[in-house]
Amino acid sequence: MWKLFKNDFLIERTNKKNIIACIAVALFVFGLFFYVKVENSQKLIDEKASEYQSVASALTKFQTADAMDNGNGSDLYYNLLKQQRYVVNQSMSLKIGRPELYLESGIKLAELRASAFDLEGYEKVAANLPTQTENRLDTVLYQFMDKTSLTVSLDTLSFFPFLLNLFMMLGSFWFIFISIFSCGILIGEFRHTSLIKGYPVSFDKYVLAKSTSAMFFVFIFIVEIFICSLPIIYFYGIGNPSYPTAIFDGSFKVITTLQYIGITLVYMIFAAIFAILLSLILNVLLKNMYLTLFVQLLLFIAPSLFPALVSLVPFNPFNYMNFTSLLNGQSLELAKPIGLELIHGLICIGISIVLMLIAVKLFFTTGKLKKV
Repeated sequence: MWKLFKNDFLIERTNKKNIIACIAVALFVFGLFFYVKVENSQKLIDEKASEYQSVASALTKFQTADAMDNGNGSDLYYNLLKQQRYVVNQSMSLKIGRPELYLESGIKLAELRASAFDLEGYEKVAANLPTQTENRLDTVLYQFMDKTSLTVSLDTLSFFPFLLNLFMMLGSFWFIFISIFSCGILIGEFRHTSLIKGYPVSFDKYVLAKSTSAMFFVFIFIVEIFICSLPIIYFYGIGNPSYPTAIFDGSFKVITTLQYIGITLVYMIFAAIFAILLSLILNVLLKNMYLTLFVQLLLFIAPSLFPALVSLVPFNPFNYMNFTSLLNGQSLELAKPIGLELIHGLICIGISIVLMLIAVKLFFTTGKLKKV
């Protein structure tokens, strides 16, 4: 088994597909760095400017009479006016370096938004304002920072803040990347069946060796991400690994940047194993790289295309493949809200991996190797 894995790795390391994948990972890291560098100091300020415009757009949906001193404005109208004022306070506090004012205004803004959800006519302006889930995430983060006397950081370029942004973005399409990387993992074997049948090992062991080799490259991708990010330490420092970020995991909570990165890495490894094994099985069943990729992508987007299935089948492992959305609590925004949790996701993916390994062991034989 070890010799087979070593032999396969020596072949695959010169494969153009793997070289291109490594280059793509490096380009992604450097591209994100330059993007973050451009927007670094203005990110929060720009976000607050966008929030101001959204609230202003919501206010335009009310009658002119509501804005008059003697007008009979609704509770929602006055709530939005106060929201607009606190958004301005937050924006100004960032410009003049008053982080305590930013937090104070943020807490009051979150309270106003929480009360607005129950006011009459809110559905008319809902599209212009943060969702309840987004507001809850802001609330727990502001309250935690206020309680622990932490100040708001504008730094997104130092090592740990940059990795946080990187893994938040990567979590949305990691499964897609690994699916593209592994979708043709056995197609070459179907084109040269005589070579594989000549190996002095069973087909299931050969398949496991191929998947182990592919996973080795996945670990290379992950290590590459950290290596390409290391120069940031020299130019911008290491940053604060304990800086908080809000997530949903059965409940709204705050974790550190380091914890978020650790959770993401675990999910990346589980999702990669799942995607590679799925590619192997689909290659055997479909004997076509493009069909394999199509089926994988279809299964990945199915929870988005048919959101009712998420509540109906919460143990579907594809509900957890976009782990950035999972940590953002987006499942709470469905027509039938459901609180998907991290540990449940790992269990579902883990069980699926075990079942696929059993299928490979029991049903994959050289008889499945028919030339295409």
